[in-house]
Amino acid sequence: MCKKIVKDTCILIITFVLLFSLSGCGSNNDNETKKDKIESQMAYLDTKLVAMLNEANGISIENYIVKAEKISESEESKKEKTTSQGASTSQGEESQSESGGSGETQGSSSGSSESSSSSNSEQPTQNDVQYKMVENEILLQDRTPDWESLKADIEKLYATWTTIQLDLYKIDVNSQDILNFNTDLDTAIQTIKKEDKIQSLNALAKLYSYIPKYTTSLNNGTKNSIYKTKSNLLNAYALVEQDDFTKVKQEITNAEQAFLPVINNMNTNTKIQFNINKAYILLKEIQKSIDMQDKDIFYIKYKNLIQELDTIK
Repeated sequence: MCKKIVKDTCILIITFVLLFSLSGCGSNNDNETKKDKIESQMAYLDTKLVAMLNEANGISIENYIVKAEKISESEESKKEKTTSQGASTSQGEESQSESGGSGETQGSSSGSSESSSSSNSEQPTQNDVQYKMVENEILLQDRTPDWESLKADIEKLYATWTTIQLDLYKIDVNSQDILNFNTDLDTAIQTIKKEDKIQSLNALAKLYSYIPKYTTSLNNGTKNSIYKTKSNLLNAYALVEQDDFTKVKQEITNAEQAFLPVINNMNTNTKIQFNINKAYILLKEIQKSIDMQDKDIFYIKYKNLIQELDTIK
């Protein structure tokens, strides 16, 4: 009897241990899934906000873009048409000469020619679109803000943010930071609606500053440092249009400080060490451009730096 009680007790204990272990594993897996989802959402915010900042400043960081050009008949086609018409006229004159050139035939030919000419003039000109890859360097861009695209993007972001904030509440994120994003998003929409370039840049840069706050709890030090670095860089980018180079210099100094943990990380994958070193050199280079107070040079170095930061995963 005692043996049976001991046996039953052991079975119960083992069952409870197994249940506890399984529930713990399930909880850990659930947390990892939530964090993976947040990481993807932050990557989305990163891409969208950087793109919108560039749109507000009329700058594209792509090296090449596809350009569409509306074209009519090519000059080659026109030449061929002229040559063909000339040959046709010459053949008609020879035919009339051989047949004696009767008035009736000439009249018929003339009528036919007028009819053909009239018919051609009524034909609508056919327009085609030609696509080609063109260089998209900073000095070749017209810097006109793409307000239509920006208004569409900020409205789409507003709809997406509703889902993101619900997921953020499920992990260890300061709830006040989530609420503040809502307020600042409304401000960004207002400034973009008014097509106020300076205020739109400031508002979008402020929205980006929330990303490193949200990713602090994801336990990915390198990723978080990259977001902090980019946030400071984008703050500087917004300030350049205000010609406030003293604050621009401070933001770039802050960006360098934020990037130091990435440089000093001894566990960094050797495959991206080259990209990290290159990004650090570009950070030092962009600091030099501030003393020159040349916006074009700053934007050229900004483009190279932000492209390099995007290669570090």
